[in-house]
Amino acid sequence: MKNDALYVEISKQILRDIECGIYPESAPLPDEETLRKKYNVARSTLRRALELLKEKEVVFSVQGNGTFIKPHLFTQPLSTFYSFTDTLKNGNVHIENRILDCNLISADKVLAKQTGFPEGTKFHKLLRLRSARHYPLMVETTYLPQSRFFVLDTDILSQGSLYEFLRARYGFHANHATETFQPIMPQPDERTLLHISPNTPCMLLERYSYEDDMLIEYTKSIVRGDKYVFRVEWAKDGARPVFE
Repeated sequence: MKNDALYVEISKQILRDIECGIYPESAPLPDEETLRKKYNVARSTLRRALELLKEKEVVFSVQGNGTFIKPHLFTQPLSTFYSFTDTLKNGNVHIENRILDCNLISADKVLAKQTGFPEGTKFHKLLRLRSARHYPLMVETTYLPQSRFFVLDTDILSQGSLYEFLRARYGFHANHATETFQPIMPQPDERTLLHISPNTPCMLLERYSYEDDMLIEYTKSIVRGDKYVFRVEWAKDGARPVFE
């Protein structure tokens, strides 16, 4: 029992060191002898701790190359209508919103075509960098018609969900939404914000949200492909999809 408690405690210590960045993700853990001395345990106890971390998919081994930290992935179930903030909160993950820009613009030809509004229509343009567990996950640009949402409060938006703010302030209620996903290679400024290399793929997610069949939100998100997974589970025999 004592040995069991010890290897479990060592696995927790290693996990804490991973989460605080002592051992970076995708990097190899130190060799067994170094870890054994650091945590002051027998080799057998250390190995049981590492096996437990493998079972929990925190680390993985490569034959002849050692044990590596597994990159953390965030999974977004594709329900009928969802919020990244709400999904992560439900998983006890705190999301951070950094407001990069927020201003009132007039729709040009491109935005008018994308939204179906006339040129010159006033939109709030909200640009945010969204992060979780200190990982920058996505660069998100949202367009909201000023005729529906008179003013935005960036102090509130930097602390919580955009949808929660719109519901509380303006009685926002989307009847339906459509989304498209497209693999892309991010632009240099997007790579800088997301802390990724030129070879890291991303996804372009475009969402159109409607209220009483009128478009009330158009959002473009550049999402890290190495950090985010979108998932849906389908039922058999043509039944309706079952979402996680």
